[in-house]
Amino acid sequence: MKKNRYFLIYALILISIYSTIGINEVMAHNSTKEKVVFLTFDDGPSPNNTPEILKILKDNDVKATFFVIGTSVESYPHVAKRLYKEGMCILPHTYSHNYGTIYNNSESYFNDLNKCISSIKNITGEEVIHYTRLPGGSDNLVSNSEVLRTIRNKLNAKGIDYIDWNVSSGDAEGGVVAVNILNNNIKYQCTDLNLAVILMHDSYYKTTTVESLDSTIKHLKAQGYKFKKINEMTPNERNNLIKMRVINRR
Repeated sequence: MKKNRYFLIYALILISIYSTIGINEVMAHNSTKEKVVFLTFDDGPSPNNTPEILKILKDNDVKATFFVIGTSVESYPHVAKRLYKEGMCILPHTYSHNYGTIYNNSESYFNDLNKCISSIKNITGEEVIHYTRLPGGSDNLVSNSEVLRTIRNKLNAKGIDYIDWNVSSGDAEGGVVAVNILNNNIKYQCTDLNLAVILMHDSYYKTTTVESLDSTIKHLKAQGYKFKKINEMTPNERNNLIKMRVINRR
């Protein structure tokens, strides 16, 4: 009887020890979990801001993803070619970015999207990977909700992921938004995030986005983030972003 009692006590001690080790291992894993950020720029390329953005990215040894407008690609092919030559990920953001046209119905949207994809292929000579970003986001309140739902379903049926964001610089909330506001928006929203997709804009008038970029990158680096492009996303990162409702939000 005593032997059984001692054996039980010994077993309980071992369970306690290994449980503690397990908890410590989980805590260590969480504390060292890789932090990844995807910088994304919408609405370019632009003749003034894109070259400045590329210079800052190069100076910081960082790559980014550009969701481009087809008409701008055709207007500034030399800038679009520079995006490609400097190793950026170029993805479609529609050809016209005209809400009335692209969100009139799903057929209009895909006609516009395909024109944008063709514009990119003419620059890169390569197939465009199966990601896109819908103007205004996949659940914007400007467009008809049923049309948006149909577009989202058809994108996925075609094997295309639509990607939104979980961090916004806020540079689209006004004509010119102050640099400190842009920086603070990103700093605050990245708090406690191990996986961040940041929305910024690359259109002609977004000069403060350019002015804020260097300090934003340096802050994120100091916080331990690794910078990646959408075409470098791992299956695990994609799955997590789907769970976070950043990719294929429903």
